[in-house]
Amino acid sequence: MVQLLIFALGIDLGGTDIKGAIVSSDGEILRQDRVATEASNGADAVADRIVSLATDLLDSQGASPTEATGLGIGVPGVTRADGTVVLAPNLDWHHVPFKSKLQQRLPGMRVEIDNDANLAALAEARAGIGAGCDTLVLLTLGTGIGGGVVIDGSIHHGASHSAGEVGHMTVLPGGPLCGCGKRGCLEALSATSGMLDHARQSLEAGEKSTLSDVGPLTPKAICDAAHKGDRVATKTIDHVTNYIGIAVANLLNVLSPDVVAIGGGISAAGDLLLNPIVASARTHTLEGLFESTTIGLAELGNDAGSIGAAYLVL
Repeated sequence: MVQLLIFALGIDLGGTDIKGAIVSSDGEILRQDRVATEASNGADAVADRIVSLATDLLDSQGASPTEATGLGIGVPGVTRADGTVVLAPNLDWHHVPFKSKLQQRLPGMRVEIDNDANLAALAEARAGIGAGCDTLVLLTLGTGIGGGVVIDGSIHHGASHSAGEVGHMTVLPGGPLCGCGKRGCLEALSATSGMLDHARQSLEAGEKSTLSDVGPLTPKAICDAAHKGDRVATKTIDHVTNYIGIAVANLLNVLSPDVVAIGGGISAAGDLLLNPIVASARTHTLEGLFESTTIGLAELGNDAGSIGAAYLVL
């Protein structure tokens, strides 16, 4: 008997690009492409571009829309269960009924929408570092700190449908001001701005460092200097990873997940960040809980969004 290939369309909607992929049920990308988002033209125009991209992907495989199990979409913002995008700052969207717009254009096709970090977590749980696990938490480290929680193999949305905002866990009460308006959030301390602020404060205090000759200062420059033993860079890495480790410990103490995955652009530094994060988490986790969780680097990189979006409808 010939086994039929089961596949879905996964769309990772970003402020600059729309990345689309045809993804098989085992998480393999069969075909992928991208187009410019052109968000300034409005949500209806973006919906048209998604439909065009999806159609082109299907045509390239000689497949029809009815052969796909559906279309999943990851959005960089707050979503609701009915497919409304409540807020997506990078797209300048407020309360956009985006699922409805797509279903109007794709009658008969199943369409589902979720937050992009949630979908990256789902992808890592099913086809990445946690492949086959029941519970996984993803932290994405970059300009901000996002995250997603997977419990019993499914995205955990909570009562608000917005669970997983790990970047806004308070890890230092009264700490630096975060973009959300609160103080002491993990994002304010350990995302790009927190890392750069800590290094600049050391430099302004007169501490000697090779970073004094670097311009502009970037997370990569700090990580490169830390690899070479620069004291200011090393102190900055220790500062950033300590608070990430505290956040991970809190997640372990509350959820005891099978896997905590560390992803995002800053995570490209690898063990330079991962090892001290693990050490900090070990220090702050209740005895007996730490050993049951794997803490490691996310594996799917930039493909996680589209793979996770496809898993919404697979």
